[in-house]
Amino acid sequence: MRKPFLTLTLLTLAGTSALASERLNPADLRRVTKARESLVPAVAKEFGPKARFIHLFGQGRGMLAGIVAEIPADPLGTDELPLLAIVRYDESTGAVRVVDREFKYREARTLGSEVALLDGEGTLRLRDANGKDRLLARSVGGDLFPSAKGDALVATLLMNNEGPHETAVGIIDLQGRVKVLADGPGVDATPSISPDGKTVVFVSGRTSVASFYVTDVEGAPARQLTNVGLENYMLFGGPPKEFVPPPVSSHHMEWMDADVLRYNAGGGAFWKINVRTGHAAPDVGGEP
Repeated sequence: MRKPFLTLTLLTLAGTSALASERLNPADLRRVTKARESLVPAVAKEFGPKARFIHLFGQGRGMLAGIVAEIPADPLGTDELPLLAIVRYDESTGAVRVVDREFKYREARTLGSEVALLDGEGTLRLRDANGKDRLLARSVGGDLFPSAKGDALVATLLMNNEGPHETAVGIIDLQGRVKVLADGPGVDATPSISPDGKTVVFVSGRTSVASFYVTDVEGAPARQLTNVGLENYMLFGGPPKEFVPPPVSSHHMEWMDADVLRYNAGGGAFWKINVRTGHAAPDVGGEP
């Protein structure tokens, strides 16, 4: 199921390593350290000493963590990503609570008081506070990112035989209605929706260089924001100075306001991009 994303992954890695900072933003370092202090002992207690948390989904009170039963001894291939159990982590208090003990999920995000759970088969379900699940959508590739109101989420869709391309970017509401917002050549993935619920940015490899594009919740024609005019061969030997790296995933994005998106570009490098103008620059701020 991960094969459609391989091309975009390779394009991403081609440009990020040379730009990655060796120093993590101090504010982010404190955040990760705080999460580890709470999650490591809780995971060992609930899942055993070999279990590890390997993903954080979301921010604040709605943060979730993905747990593996143990770290594989050998490196995994692209199609062999381990499935996860899910716990809820409250960033403000450090409290940890198990959402699901089964190792069968690829991603999870909170939607208001509920939790969206994506399993290894691409089936997306919504779990309420009483532990009851209901089906939201099938053929979901991942990259879940909820709206600020908790009434919908954007995601990468696996088109199968329903479109000319392997993946698309779509929005899914709480009634399970799915609307395709962007379906261009190459791979469209890693969407994020602005706090006002109007703008959707995503990453596409349609020009051979992984770049940010912008559309809206009505599916307006996508506009390229970054790396305009660049081609893949221009990145070999080190990317040009105007190259803007893509995010490592939708789970490493946060909106500063309705126009500015902050994201992890890999290797400890954080960037900010204005989704109206396309202006992007490294974020090296944070308290000392």
